[in-house]
Amino acid sequence: MWKKRFSIKMIIGSILAGFIYGLAGELIYKSMELPVPHIIVVMLYFTGMFLFIGIAVYFIGKSGNYQSYTQVNKKQWLAAFVLMIFLSLLFEFLYSNISLKAKGQDFSSYLFVVDNSGSMDNTDPDGIRYQAIDKLLGNKDSKFEYAIYKFSDSTELAREMSPIDNSIKEQEIVNAGGTQIANALRTVLEDIQSGKMVLGNDSRVILLSDGQATDVDSSNMDEYNKMLEQFKEQDITISTVGMTHKADTSLLMHTAESTGGMFVSVDNVEQLEQEMKQMVEETEEDRSLLKTSIGDNINWLFVVLRVLFIICLGIIIAVEKAILCERFLNTNTVLSSSVAGSVMAGIFMEAGMDFFCLPPGIVRITVCVLVAFTLLHEDMSSAA
Repeated sequence: MWKKRFSIKMIIGSILAGFIYGLAGELIYKSMELPVPHIIVVMLYFTGMFLFIGIAVYFIGKSGNYQSYTQVNKKQWLAAFVLMIFLSLLFEFLYSNISLKAKGQDFSSYLFVVDNSGSMDNTDPDGIRYQAIDKLLGNKDSKFEYAIYKFSDSTELAREMSPIDNSIKEQEIVNAGGTQIANALRTVLEDIQSGKMVLGNDSRVILLSDGQATDVDSSNMDEYNKMLEQFKEQDITISTVGMTHKADTSLLMHTAESTGGMFVSVDNVEQLEQEMKQMVEETEEDRSLLKTSIGDNINWLFVVLRVLFIICLGIIIAVEKAILCERFLNTNTVLSSSVAGSVMAGIFMEAGMDFFCLPPGIVRITVCVLVAFTLLHEDMSSAA
């Protein structure tokens, strides 16, 4: 008689394929996130997943000594591939555009965290970064509030949160010491939690830095991420500005992405005013299927949309696997397990990003593993 069991090779192989693509996808995503329009990045990310996972499942199945006398239906596979391209573009377009608030929406206050490390003597010896802040506030109402922290080896509250028309004596700019970004953000967070610093609704935190962080490395990255989670949990976004190519771009991008903020990079300080102006005028236009949402109150429309869109894209890959595995039979198991994985991927993408505040990279890698997960029955003969 015939017995059936699940193919261990397919289970392990498909999970491994998802993990490998997740790692490779992170490298591709990070390299394209800034220079390439995000709608294109999302399309390439999901079509790459389609190709890599589909090919992996095909060869894993083919290596299982399954009998087959038919070829893969190339027309069906091509139709699924084209559908993946079209829907990934459509879903990203809808998700990012439906979520738009009015362009130029005002914020209640700004909190600037400004690098005063020794390297600023070369990057910005004339204090253009402070001039850019003044110009940024030039078109605001006199009652608009802002505050400034300066940081290097230590962090100092240079201007308490108060209206623009609250004249405060200018302090001499002294650039010295290291670039302790973690300590600066920790000080800001502690002041907010203690009530020393009060932020209104829709406030924006903007961090400017020109160098590599001297207090963040692999040994304390977990602690740094936990601190970012606390900002996210309090609906506080941190937007970051990398001043020149020597800035700690990776950390600044991670900080912004983890809290739902934005990252911009400038080649020289003369560009700073223009880039900061663009940053504060943008609202939720930066929303994307693959990124943490900007830290406002939960909008259930966008929660449902992201879950449904990710599930649909995962189901296309599930259908692709079934098409490729028709020659190996038992496609019902392949399809049902893959659809189940896609449903979990859609839920986890939203929950991991915006409810549990997990690092976005970890969430994306896990989603790849869930979409790739495949069960395949293999037949075994045994004596009656």
